Amino acid sequence: MAINNIGLIIFDWAGTLVDFGCRAPLSAFHTAFENAGLPITEAVARQPMGAHKRDHVKEILTYPEVAQRVHTVLQREPDETLVDEIYADFSKHLPALLPVHAAPIPGVVEAFLWLRSQGIRIGSTTGYLRSMMDVLEPVARASGIAPEFLICADEVPQCRPAPWACFRIAEHSRVYPMSRTIKVGDTPADMAEGRNAGMFCIGVSETGNEVGHSQEALAAMSTDEKEGLIAKAETRLLRAGADVVLRSAADLPAWISARA
Repeated sequence: MAINNIGLIIFDWAGTLVDFGCRAPLSAFHTAFENAGLPITEAVARQPMGAHKRDHVKEILTYPEVAQRVHTVLQREPDETLVDEIYADFSKHLPALLPVHAAPIPGVVEAFLWLRSQGIRIGSTTGYLRSMMDVLEPVARASGIAPEFLICADEVPQCRPAPWACFRIAEHSRVYPMSRTIKVGDTPADMAEGRNAGMFCIGVSETGNEVGHSQEALAAMSTDEKEGLIAKAETRLLRAGADVVLRSAADLPAWISARA
């Protein structure tokens, strides 16, 4: 893809633009499931990441080990009522966590400046609701993370993996065909969204959900351990439909320039 053909890049948020390691939603899911009497591991909490957060809760409750505990421990069904209860608790805890984890991914602010200097439009989609983004977006904007367009999970008929949010941003930005657009995200759900919209898909490994560690935690690891986690994340994102996997969204200017 030549630089003069790229008209629009649509980014995910947590783990892609802000919140290195995608920590805020993870913490809120842990708390909500523990409060429901269904503690879950980090791996389980992360698996559906990127989806609408209610869908995220619903998917976790379908996992056999979790569903079995709903029956044996809670003596109830993993039904829509339970989904709503856990989702409501998640939604209660998340707003306080969002500003704590709102720091930009290193280098992303500079990448935004470069993209704009090239005339490339910048949009964003998210699994968060608008009420959640009303907390996060002003903090991120003050740090230099300010996409032109934002479509939230509750502003389209169906969130990821459906393509509707990406189509809406393309319409608003007046960029077409979709072959001139790129989706950038850190989860398989992001890649599915981009694929279904006919976009070129770039996965983000080191900073995102698939590695799932803070910058400080990664720095404390051995090189072999860190590189092993990144390699596994790259594999998962490629299998999910990524055309390319970069370590960070901050690497976009170099990647685009190399293909100009």
